[in-house]
Amino acid sequence: MKYFISMFLLVIVLSGKAQTKMTLTQCVEFALTNHPSVQINATNVAIAREKSKQAIADYLPQISGSFTTMDNMRLQTTVLPAGIFGPDPTEAQFGTKYNTNASIDISQTLFDASKIAGIKANKPYVEMTDLQKHQNEELLMYNTAKAYFQVMIFKEQLQVLLENKNKYEKMVDVLHHQYKNGTVLEKDVDRVKVNLNTTLYQIEDAITKQQLAMNALKNSMGMDMNNDITLQADMDYELLVSNSMQDVLDLSLLTEYQLNEKSIDLQRINLQASKAAYLPTLSAVSRFGTQSLNNDFSQAFDHWNSFSYVGLSLKVPVFTGLKRRSKVKEEKFKLNNELANFDFNTQNLQLAFENAKTSVGTAYTSYRSNYDNMVLAQKLLDVTDYQYQHGVVSLTDYLNDDSAYKNAQSNYVSSLYQLMITKLDYQRSIGKLPEFISQIN
Repeated sequence: MKYFISMFLLVIVLSGKAQTKMTLTQCVEFALTNHPSVQINATNVAIAREKSKQAIADYLPQISGSFTTMDNMRLQTTVLPAGIFGPDPTEAQFGTKYNTNASIDISQTLFDASKIAGIKANKPYVEMTDLQKHQNEELLMYNTAKAYFQVMIFKEQLQVLLENKNKYEKMVDVLHHQYKNGTVLEKDVDRVKVNLNTTLYQIEDAITKQQLAMNALKNSMGMDMNNDITLQADMDYELLVSNSMQDVLDLSLLTEYQLNEKSIDLQRINLQASKAAYLPTLSAVSRFGTQSLNNDFSQAFDHWNSFSYVGLSLKVPVFTGLKRRSKVKEEKFKLNNELANFDFNTQNLQLAFENAKTSVGTAYTSYRSNYDNMVLAQKLLDVTDYQYQHGVVSLTDYLNDDSAYKNAQSNYVSSLYQLMITKLDYQRSIGKLPEFISQIN
């Protein structure tokens, strides 16, 4: 029953629904186009550019128009002092019942250090959002490549298991005939059947894990889980097993390092803006309008009289309850934190590089050792198989060497995957992940 279940699952996974064959490069391109985070970061860049325009607009002429019409239902009474119109104080009302005004106000900032600081912040702010977008793209590349490698390694494992399955099936058939002829014991047949059943279970487990890894790959790509894809038949592992590495880290290539620099630039501008609150602001102001005054509603919009003025407006900050002083101190503290974080993050980036380089070296050594062991184990198995076929060694000797070969295969596949991941981490630590992925296929 396990045999039929395994074959049924195998057919579904390997040859059933898959419609689109994709390479690693194609998977990464799909992620960079379709993952939801890509649109979010693109929108953030657009928002930053619009805010940049708003900061510049604050320093351009500001024009507004107004129109008002009022019905003074009861005019305010004013008391005129005695002696103007007689010996006693006199009550008087000034104005007209209907008052209509139309005007245009124009102002132009001539000097405002806070607005100037805001304009200076435009460039680093937009550059920071661009870097954040690039950082997200690097993360998508890393996650997609890691998930892709996981699928491919299960594929390699599955191929090994299928080869073992075919071998055990042939052995069971041969031993079964030999048992019927009385040349081998029943326990010899059972021993190989145990290996066959174990291999069938491992195939089932590998198929399940491969499907889970495929789901993880689709998720990292931003692909609908219902989409059916298959990966390329083979991967060129030669690029992954090379052990060439650089000794010095160029921090300027790292997106995170560039983000830290931009964050410091922005905080310095924020400090300038807080200090600018101590400086006066100067603006040119003007108004052009017309007015109609009448006590008769039918003539409320007749007899217009124009008026206008131009002038300068100077505002000098005097005292704000020590708020400005506190704000400047706050921004200084923030700048100190940014500088401290910059040093701390730089050390972490250097540490990540050194650790990644060491991990690649260790993984490469393990890979070469396991590869050599696998080749040696296969060589020994081939000899034992030849001797077993000619009756020189027992089935037990053959199965022992076969078990050693299977362990060597498993160790080789595991070390290959570990090398793939450490190489991925290393390329990410030196800021060359896109170039590395583009070279694989």
